[in-house]
Amino acid sequence: MRKVETIFGLFLPLFFAICLMTTGCNRSDLAVEYVIPDTVRLQTGDLVFRRGESRESRTVTTFDRKSDYTHVGMVVNVDGRWMVLHAVPNERATKQEKDSVKLEPIGVFFRSDRALMGGIYRYPLTPDDTMRLLHDGLQLYGRHPLFDGQFDLEDTVSLYCTELVWFLYHKTLRIDLSEDRRHHLPLFPELIFCSDIFENKQLTEIFTFER
Repeated sequence: MRKVETIFGLFLPLFFAICLMTTGCNRSDLAVEYVIPDTVRLQTGDLVFRRGESRESRTVTTFDRKSDYTHVGMVVNVDGRWMVLHAVPNERATKQEKDSVKLEPIGVFFRSDRALMGGIYRYPLTPDDTMRLLHDGLQLYGRHPLFDGQFDLEDTVSLYCTELVWFLYHKTLRIDLSEDRRHHLPLFPELIFCSDIFENKQLTEIFTFER
């Protein structure tokens, strides 16, 4: 039995990494951008969660069963447009591109081939907080950091999705969105999953949808 557990422990990280890094969506040609209702008042710093049907999403739900969501980004207002800053694998415009931090319209973030369900949640922030998050978020994006395929919280040169929003809030505002919650998988460093952030009681639901 111990031998089986050891083999499983060695295989699990490889399976997790392969699933996240080798498969992308294949329905982009039929994709439709999501239109946020006019009644929704967005704010820089809002957290946007989604769950899709890609292999990446299914992989995350295998290990994180506490949340309906598998991916998260942060809303920023750029020249009057609501954009989402997020880090995600396998959503490259060309095969030559490297997986990296993206800045794209919120309707694209919630596009039909990427989101079966989604939600917008708000942490209580002051106007000064939102300005600082905007400044630091765009400054980070300007460095074009790559997606962190090693899932290493100690390395902030590259970032994965939950690490990105956690890092920005922590670095800019000294706020720990995860409240020190972590997931522990064999042979992986400590991981922050969506549920580790979603369980923060300070978050208020602004809007949710399901297709």
